Amino acid sequence: ANNYKVRAAAVMALRYTGHQVADQANLLMQAAQDENSRVRLTSIVATSWLPKAKGLPILTEAKKKPMDEMTAQVHEKATAHISGQNVRKMKEEAIVSRLKGSDLELYKLGKTIYAKDGYCQTCHQADGNGLTASQFPPLSGATKWVIGSEDRLIKLVLKGVMGPIEVNGRTYPGQVPMTPFGGLLNDKEVAAVLTYVRNSFGNNAKPVSPEKVKQIRAKIVDKKDFYTPAKLLEEHPWESFLVN
Repeated sequence: ANNYKVRAAAVMALRYTGHQVADQANLLMQAAQDENSRVRLTSIVATSWLPKAKGLPILTEAKKKPMDEMTAQVHEKATAHISGQNVRKMKEEAIVSRLKGSDLELYKLGKTIYAKDGYCQTCHQADGNGLTASQFPPLSGATKWVIGSEDRLIKLVLKGVMGPIEVNGRTYPGQVPMTPFGGLLNDKEVAAVLTYVRNSFGNNAKPVSPEKVKQIRAKIVDKKDFYTPAKLLEEHPWESFLVN
């Protein structure tokens, strides 16, 4: 059909009547290559009902086409579902395969520290989405505070931060300060937490080394109070690649 709505409706019907259609997988493969994004999205949803052997090749083909944010999320969940995994575990396995050697060691240590009672997870939550109602901002969604300057992020963690802060387009009043962890964590532990956060919750950024933390700690050793977001951005303006 020339009308994409008709093609999408046909794919939806195929989703529920596949047991009556011998070439269901072939037809879904065709839909995954459709010129229209709505048809491709519908094919991804329908494919999530297939066995792994038939479904994964279709999802692989669908990934070759452009995806908006919603389609990418549906594709991710469909892939995890037919692979018998949950999305979070699948993401973590991908991260572990990406990091090597000392970086992977830091990531694993950071994951443990992040989850300690009274540390990062208490406010920012296990999924990194924060607690909006309590005015605790997220670490997820590739926020510029996380994936940007290592120096800025290290200072924030060592000395804490207080004051209004904008994260992912939302302003948080910052009346409750973030704990300064400089006296609670050594250089390796700070590097580990930041390596974990920069490579979790949808983030993908360079790991942080203990040597880098040591260097920054020495530079700000005489600072006794919290940083403000404004001061951090005065010292480390947003990088050009992070500005929309």
